[in-house]
Amino acid sequence: MMKRMFAVIVGMLLLAGCVAPQPSEPVDPFGSMRRSDGSVLWQQEYAFVPPEAPWQLIDLNETDYSIAFMKTCRASYPCQSTLAYAEEPFGYSMDFEQRQREFFKRFLWASRVNFAEAELSRTEVFGEDALIARTEGIEPVQRHKVDVKVVFARRGERVVAFYYTQWRPEDGAYDKTDIKDFDRFVENFSFERPSFYQRLLAD
Repeated sequence: MMKRMFAVIVGMLLLAGCVAPQPSEPVDPFGSMRRSDGSVLWQQEYAFVPPEAPWQLIDLNETDYSIAFMKTCRASYPCQSTLAYAEEPFGYSMDFEQRQREFFKRFLWASRVNFAEAELSRTEVFGEDALIARTEGIEPVQRHKVDVKVVFARRGERVVAFYYTQWRPEDGAYDKTDIKDFDRFVENFSFERPSFYQRLLAD
């Protein structure tokens, strides 16, 4: 009798294992915006290749950037990186060097960061001249530091920007792999149609 009950229980367990639900596929946060080559068409205006997990798309409800991703880790506190495209970066000047000075007067102002003078270098983005600004900021109260890279480029006559930040404790080491993800994001970014301002001037 006991053997028979044991056989029935084993059979039921095996059957339950056979019908157990399989883990579902992860949901693509870009859905129908994802194209066959893996790139994303955002707002019918921008095309880019999003960085892979654990980078996550930030829920955008701000006006100072158009597309942004964040990556966190548990190695220390703080341990966070951000990369973003800004359609309207801080400032007003059409001159790159003046614009970067205006930009850093407001960038991360709420974090009370003191920035070192930015190291500037020329590059090319979208087939036109662009400017790279590299600097480090120190938050003196909590003793945090932030590695920053900003690429100022042009969309028509207007200045746009890509920026990267990585936060670490003052005595912590930066993870250089994250900035490579940022560089790839910039390299693969493109505009699929003229901007609102370009269309306005064309009318």
